[in-house]
Amino acid sequence: MKNKLFTLIKALITIFLLFLLFSKINFHKFFLEVKDANILYITISALLSYVGVYLSISKWDIFLKNYGIVINKLKLYSVYSISTFFNNFLPTTVGGDFYRVVNLGNKLKENKKEIISSIILERGFGFLSLFLINFLLIPFYYRLIILNKNFLLIQILILIIFIGIVLLFFKYNFLIKLKNKFFKKNIAIVEKFHKLILSITDIKSKKTIFYGLINSIIFCLLIAIARYILFLSFGLEVDFFYILLASSITQIIGIFPISLNSIGVNEGLSVFLFSLINVPLEISLAVALVGRVSMLITSSLGGLFYFFNQKIKF
Repeated sequence: MKNKLFTLIKALITIFLLFLLFSKINFHKFFLEVKDANILYITISALLSYVGVYLSISKWDIFLKNYGIVINKLKLYSVYSISTFFNNFLPTTVGGDFYRVVNLGNKLKENKKEIISSIILERGFGFLSLFLINFLLIPFYYRLIILNKNFLLIQILILIIFIGIVLLFFKYNFLIKLKNKFFKKNIAIVEKFHKLILSITDIKSKKTIFYGLINSIIFCLLIAIARYILFLSFGLEVDFFYILLASSITQIIGIFPISLNSIGVNEGLSVFLFSLINVPLEISLAVALVGRVSMLITSSLGGLFYFFNQKIKF
C-alpha cells in the first residue's frame, strides 16, 4: 500500500512537471522545429544508444569477472536489455536491476551476493564518474553558475550530495549511529550507498577500479556526443563541454526517485540549463524528448529478448 502511494505521488509529480514544462513552450514553433529536423543525425544519435548499452554491459562484465563470474556476452546483453526495458514501466530508473538479480541469481545461486555487488558497482561507478566530470568542468563555467542563482543552487546541491557520499565512505559507522539516534527507520538512499561502499572495498584488483571508471567516463562522453548530434539535427551547434556538464547534472539529479523514471525532471533541467546559453526552449525540449524516445526504442529490444532469454546459454 505504501509503495502504491509513493508511485501515485511520483505519477502526480511527473504530470505536474510536464504541465509546467509544456506551459512555457510555443507549440507552433516546437512542431516546426521537429518537422525540419535532420533525420540522418537523429538516426546516428539513436544508434549511439546501442553503443552505450554495449559499454554498460562491458562494465558489468568487468565487475562480474572481479568475483570470478564469467558469463556469455550475449547472455549479459539479453539480461541487461530486458532490465532496461522494464525500467520504462517502473517508478525509478534502476527498478529493472531487480530482474538482473533474479535472472542470474536463479542460475548462479551460490553467487547471488556477488551478482548484486556487480550490479551495484556497475551503477555506482557510473554515478561517481558523473561527479568527476561535473567538478572538472565547473571552473570553465563558473561565471555562468555564479550569475544564475538556480544554477548555483543546483551545483551546491550536487556538492552536498558528493560530500554526503564521501562522509558515508569514510565515516559510515558514525553516521549510522547518528541516524539511528534521530531516525528509527532505514533510509533507502543511505542503505544503497552503504552497499556501494561495501562493494567497492570488496574489489580485489585496482585494474578493475581503473577499467570500470574509464568505461563509465567513456559512457558519459558518448551520451554527450549523442546529445550534441541531436542539437545539430535541429540546426544548432552547442558547446560540447557544456552539453557534457548539463548531462552530468541531469543524470545526478535523475538518480533520485522524484518522478516516474525521471520523466519531467530530466527534460525540465535540460530546458533550464540550455536556456542559460540562449538555446530556444522549443529546441532544447525537442532534443530532450527525442533523446527520451531514442532510449525507449533502444530498450524495446529488451522486450524481444524477453521471449528468447531462456534459450541463450550462460
